[in-house]
Amino acid sequence: MALKKQTLKEYLKEIQKITDWFDEQEDLDVEVALAKVKDAAALIKTAKGKFTEIENEFKEVKKKIEE
Repeated sequence: MALKKQTLKEYLKEIQKITDWFDEQEDLDVEVALAKVKDAAALIKTAKGKFTEIENEFKEVKKKIEE
């Protein structure tokens, strides 16, 4: 899965779609499930990085306010 630059909200929506897919399965295809898990792992890693970026920006704004 190639990850394009998205907002944190968009990454979280994509992760939710994958979890919803698992919830809807009655007869799980293991190969498809593995691909979904890999996609989710990549999305989580990228979302975590995006969250860290946003957190750092908030810290910079706070730092400027306190100066």
